[in-house]
Amino acid sequence: MKTKKAKAKEEQESSSLFFQSLEPKFLDWEPPTAEEKALAVKARNEARVAELKRVTDLAKNRDVEKAVARKRYRSQAAGNK
Repeated sequence: MKTKKAKAKEEQESSSLFFQSLEPKFLDWEPPTAEEKALAVKARNEARVAELKRVTDLAKNRDVEKAVARKRYRSQAAGNK
């Protein structure tokens, strides 16, 4: 014997809300203003400078570590003679 499932009543939505939900969102798009463009350029430049500083610091640290390792190797080699 089949049992009947209780159906929930669908909430009635007004026609204006229905058609607003169908409207594509890209129609609301506006091009960025000159101020927004300037802020974006400034943010990109700051990010580029920060990345360059980070990479430069990493390279300096690597060079220092290499110099220390070279110094240790030379002192050990001199002691073995």
